[in-house]
Amino acid sequence: MSSKPLIVNELLAFLVHAIDYMDEVSILQICRSNYKEEEVSSAKLLLFQSLGKLDQMPSRRRDGTEKSLQDIIDMLKKTDPDDVPDFVARELSKLPPVTFDHVDVTRLLKDITSLKGEMTKMQARMEESDNIIADLRAEITSLRNTGLVIRSPEASKVNTRRGAQNTTIGSFESANISMLSTAKIADEASLAVAVTRTSTPAAVTSHVGTTTPTRAYADIVAKKTTALQTKRPTEKGIKQKSCQPARQKQQVDRDGFITVQRKKKKSSQNKCGTAPTGPKHLLRPAVPVTLLYVSRLHYSTKVEEIVEYIQIKTNYTLRVLKLESHHSVNFNSFVVRVPSVDLPKFMTPEFWPKGVVFRRFRGRIPDTAQHTTLTQHNSRDN
Repeated sequence: MSSKPLIVNELLAFLVHAIDYMDEVSILQICRSNYKEEEVSSAKLLLFQSLGKLDQMPSRRRDGTEKSLQDIIDMLKKTDPDDVPDFVARELSKLPPVTFDHVDVTRLLKDITSLKGEMTKMQARMEESDNIIADLRAEITSLRNTGLVIRSPEASKVNTRRGAQNTTIGSFESANISMLSTAKIADEASLAVAVTRTSTPAAVTSHVGTTTPTRAYADIVAKKTTALQTKRPTEKGIKQKSCQPARQKQQVDRDGFITVQRKKKKSSQNKCGTAPTGPKHLLRPAVPVTLLYVSRLHYSTKVEEIVEYIQIKTNYTLRVLKLESHHSVNFNSFVVRVPSVDLPKFMTPEFWPKGVVFRRFRGRIPDTAQHTTLTQHNSRDN
């Protein structure tokens, strides 16, 4: 149920409902022919009074029927519909009828024509979108089929720049067979050439009388041909063996995708022991330590005081190092070696006094060993 008040006024009830689907010219024409000037002025006063905008109501003196109606329409358009009260009609006979005399037929025809044009445009766009979707589906299916052919091991040996990608799998097999046959023919031809080379020098040397060089040359050629014949099958066998595991790993699914397997982890990775440890055992693991930076302490603070404070708080006796600043400052800074397991305890603001700055140490700790040795040497010299 609406919480807005119900106000009885036939003119305002008609205007609130007619303003949504009628033009202003038709509304003004209907209201002028059905309502008097007193009714229009009282409806105007009631509207501005209910909205609390009496100070904004313009005053009309001479024949203000049309202007007052225009003021009412403008106010209803400016105001939010939720803020307008519900106007109702008690006497239905005062509501004017809307006939064809008050309707702009030309405007209706224009609206109908524009709606028809929009409908035809929508239908054309729908047809274009359907055609585009059908073309995309056909391209996707063709790409899947070509992907399967390209990823097959037989098709990988074909040069696609010369138009061989349009051939079928049967043509790939015939191409492989022809390659093998040409290799055999080349081997036979090389053997024939070697035989002719070995026979021709012997005939020539019979005329010349020198036979020892030609026989040595023939023996060398025969050895080379036999070596080539023995090398070729072994190289092919090695290639086939090396290609077999690669083919087994590359498994192509129906969509043309290859399942990628992760490489095996190296056997040289670090491993962690699981044997019991303790103070009574011979070997004990090192405790991981994190460096903690503590600063803004009083310039009179010493390392022993930091160690004692941490011992009172945690019962730990930790190593503390004082940092020397390159600039003149009125505070001291320290580095504390904290066990990594208990680091969250040391990183809480409640652990340190108010005003002390702390964080994880970034950088390198200065080497104090060289400094101490120098002081010892200096003391000896002195």
